[in-house]
Amino acid sequence: MAQTFRAGVIGCGAIAQALHLPGYRRRKDVVRLVGCDPDATNLAEAKTKFKLDATYDDYRRMLADEALDLVSVCTPNCFHAEQAIAALEAGAALLLEKPVATNVADAERIAEAVARTGRRCMVGFSHRLYESNRRMHAVIREGRIGKPFMIRIRFAHRGPQPGWAKSDWFYRPQLAGGGAMLDMGIHAMDLARLLIGEVRSVAAQVATLRKPIEVDDNAVLGLAFDDALGYIEVGWTSMPGFTGVEVYGDEGTLINDYSQPLRLGSGTASPDAREKSAFTWQTLCEPRGGSWNIEMDHFVDGVIEGEPFGMDIADGVAAVRIACAAYESARTGRRIELKGD
Repeated sequence: MAQTFRAGVIGCGAIAQALHLPGYRRRKDVVRLVGCDPDATNLAEAKTKFKLDATYDDYRRMLADEALDLVSVCTPNCFHAEQAIAALEAGAALLLEKPVATNVADAERIAEAVARTGRRCMVGFSHRLYESNRRMHAVIREGRIGKPFMIRIRFAHRGPQPGWAKSDWFYRPQLAGGGAMLDMGIHAMDLARLLIGEVRSVAAQVATLRKPIEVDDNAVLGLAFDDALGYIEVGWTSMPGFTGVEVYGDEGTLINDYSQPLRLGSGTASPDAREKSAFTWQTLCEPRGGSWNIEMDHFVDGVIEGEPFGMDIADGVAAVRIACAAYESARTGRRIELKGD
């Protein structure tokens, strides 16, 4: 008999309605779908759009009543830790939106709950699922650009409102924990780890340049790895421009402009400029395929098959550790060393 699941979503706002709820609803193996949100408008909208089998205004009651197999946590960042731990303790496999928490201690509490309960946890690092980023990772691992020495990532747009968020929680520090750097930057930090390796130190400048909000709307980070450097720029105030990832190695270059095909440039760089080699370009794949289009299937299929998600709680903790170090750097004006991994 085919495996079937009872799924629940905690938080029925923008990301739930754009990704999690429709993703579960289109799966034939999800035989019951329920949602929880203290906001009656969000809940009613979600129930109508996605034909929820039941709705709740308290996630604790939902977890107690429903015996759920799969749970997505899609609430404001400050609630992630308590809700994620409750879902794991209720016996569910967990899809946790990023950032996993607003501080390292809470992120580590979730990791401890994953280990203690033996339940699975996937973090919503959707950029890992872009076909172009997956191909970049494979090309680097295959050694086709030699040893990477530099990564540059820029993720910037006009911000979560208007037209995206269903409330102003992104701009409220007590709920969000941070601004553009924690929202968009967390994806960049995660990709930097995936493509280059562990971040050893970070120096950051964080500012509120344009929006009348209490959190940062722009940030620039300088990263140091064991034998490479990196640069991240994120913002909520940007008109269209470059968005994507570049990686430079001793024998080649990867340019992943999210609006263009992924390109691999091949040729040898000579530090003393005495050697010369022809530099050629080839297209590896078309832009942006994957991500949200496959994220929910990736989660459910990973639960069914018992395979690693490739974006687990350890990745979520590591990204929060980098983000918190970046905020400390911006606050103190010092480069912050990261300990651990």
